Amino acid sequence: MRIAALLAVCLSSFLLGCRPMSSTISLPEISSVTPSTLGLPNSVVSFGDYAFVSVQKTGQIFTYNVSSGSQVLAVAPYAVPCADPSGMVVTTIAGRTVMAVVCYDTGSLLTLTVHADGSLSALGSVSGLAIPYPGIVLDGTNVLVPLFGTALSNGGVAKVSIASPASPVIVATTTLASPAPGQVANAGYLAVARGTVYVASGSESAPLSSSSSIQGVDEATMTLVGSPLVVAHSPQQIAVQGNVAYVTIFDGAQLESIDISNPTSLKPLQVLSLAADNQPCNAEPVVVQGDLAFVGCYPEGVIDRFDISNPSQMRWVKSIVGISSPQRLVFADSSLMITSSTSGGAIYQVSLGEFD
Repeated sequence: MRIAALLAVCLSSFLLGCRPMSSTISLPEISSVTPSTLGLPNSVVSFGDYAFVSVQKTGQIFTYNVSSGSQVLAVAPYAVPCADPSGMVVTTIAGRTVMAVVCYDTGSLLTLTVHADGSLSALGSVSGLAIPYPGIVLDGTNVLVPLFGTALSNGGVAKVSIASPASPVIVATTTLASPAPGQVANAGYLAVARGTVYVASGSESAPLSSSSSIQGVDEATMTLVGSPLVVAHSPQQIAVQGNVAYVTIFDGAQLESIDISNPTSLKPLQVLSLAADNQPCNAEPVVVQGDLAFVGCYPEGVIDRFDISNPSQMRWVKSIVGISSPQRLVFADSSLMITSSTSGGAIYQVSLGEFD
């Protein structure tokens, strides 16, 4: 669903390149299935042979076996005790495969057992998360959850321990900083690297050009690190690889790379324009792997591949079209899984070879 994502989109310099339109754009064969004609797919997470898809409005999680290169429904959909499940993470704790999923509408985090056949069963839950956003991230047995915030108060980050999976516990919460006095910072999506949680923080405070930011939180102490790095209006999702964070900017149609080698002093490397021939890429999801970044252009229905071998000189390589409203991207072996966040939207599986 797009309940949470719409808010992030509405949170709506180093220009070193642009994405040219090219005859190499192709329409590959794409495997897709529709989990629910009534619901809105939100997030996807991959574990082993399975991909799990959260569907909002209907309150379900679907399990697909994707080992064949296409999605095969493995078991009956699991009904969660909320209408709007969103972000999910999966890990193994003491020999048990455990999923954690946040519920946007109930302000809770659920833990589920993932069985060998891909089926799910309830473990535990914890409530008290104020407006939890889908962009959660896992570090060990800590689930870091972005808390969006309100029109008058800053959002933040919650650390939830699932070390005892049947009894998840909110360990601490941290409130984000205002980039300038009076500005409200909203937490959207998170990434974590070497003990620091990086937050893509949008804002509707004036002036829009200077109220959105990337912020760092020390995971151990849950205290803010350094000062907010101001970015263009409407930062969306964030991915980290090595000493670089990659952030999508929806309104400005940009992909920004940021040096995070010193978490107390974040430094922009490049702001790459994703506009070409009056056909911008209003970017939302981003994932990185090796020398490549993949970016979903939400309203355009396009997935772009970029060469990020030099994060200061990122360049567009290829696009594929025909992916409706890409909301989340995740790697599954040699494929890219993509959720379409529209009513009755699909889950796509695209071989990474299609981008070569």
